[in-house]
Amino acid sequence: MIDILIINYNCITYLKALLSELALKNPTVLSRRGQYAITVVDNQSTDGSAELVETQFPTVQLIARESNEGYAAAVNAGIAATRNREILLLNSDVLITPDAVASLARIWERLDFPGILAPLHLEEDGFPQLTWGVFPTPQAEARRRRLDRALADREPWAKEAVLAEACQTRPVDWVSGSCMFFARSTAESIGPWDTNFFLFFEDIDWCLRAKQKGYQIYHTSEARITHAHGASVNQDPETAEIEYRFSQCYFTKKHLGSWALFKLRLYLTMKQLGRWMAGSRSGFERSTSWLILRNTWKNPG
Repeated sequence: MIDILIINYNCITYLKALLSELALKNPTVLSRRGQYAITVVDNQSTDGSAELVETQFPTVQLIARESNEGYAAAVNAGIAATRNREILLLNSDVLITPDAVASLARIWERLDFPGILAPLHLEEDGFPQLTWGVFPTPQAEARRRRLDRALADREPWAKEAVLAEACQTRPVDWVSGSCMFFARSTAESIGPWDTNFFLFFEDIDWCLRAKQKGYQIYHTSEARITHAHGASVNQDPETAEIEYRFSQCYFTKKHLGSWALFKLRLYLTMKQLGRWMAGSRSGFERSTSWLILRNTWKNPG
């Protein structure tokens, strides 16, 4: 039996589609690996998400949090409130079929119960997403950002590059928290997600802690899901950028040390000063650039 944990914040349309797929349909191949219970952890949404679950999906457990303390805190609440042996963690902006859930469980067993397994993520038009990676050094992040921009622009070379990496089941350093399959015993061994991350980097941090415990992280293209990338954060991109940079600083301090943090802060300072001078032409208001700069130099965590 699998506990499916869905973390939601103001994504009622996507949440309804996901629950309609999982709660109202049955797998075409019935087996023990297709059995699951669904829990939605709602981070104080204001779009009626909690009411949707209560009124239209009575078989789904709802954890309606009274305050939004971030993604990591919601994950911890969901794990603590459930009891089944295996866990499938999902963002509410993904779409996964019951058969894909069973497929992930079977692949996980075939790999001899590794730490964490994640499927290939596809955009709604079928274009692949880069939702796994190596340890995030500055060089790795630069390559990732270049690929992400190219994928957003639907450049063929980027699609080929991502699919070349994704066309096999292989170990990686981290996978996105938008869809993760793991055992409850693994989660208990790794420990709770770090709530110093409000948004961004909390999944990478948890994967790296898993590897430090000796667990393997796998990405597979044998199972695929659709992901409306950034459905929540795109509602407020400026706040998302502020949170991203603050989490990046905390992650750097935690895993790479104070010297790496100092170099990152210098880079971000120059970047934000350039944005501030450009004003709205940079895509951000000067007030936002100033807030990012202030947060960059706050004590992370």
